[in-house]
Amino acid sequence: MAHKHSAGNRRHMEDAMLNGKAVVVTGAGRGIGAACARGVGRQGALVVVNDIDAAEADRTAREIAA
Repeated sequence: MAHKHSAGNRRHMEDAMLNGKAVVVTGAGRGIGAACARGVGRQGALVVVNDIDAAEADRTAREIAA
């Protein structure tokens, strides 16, 4: 029997998959990398922010920690 998943249920499952996991995001100082880092942070992941520009990486890390 096939299982039907609503968008809300699928979102809950995705959140649970990252809760407590460590995620390394390279290029996370700005742009798509920063957006990805913030997104996985909202989903409960411990985010390692990496970027060639240390000041931008620090800014993203502070946003995630707030």
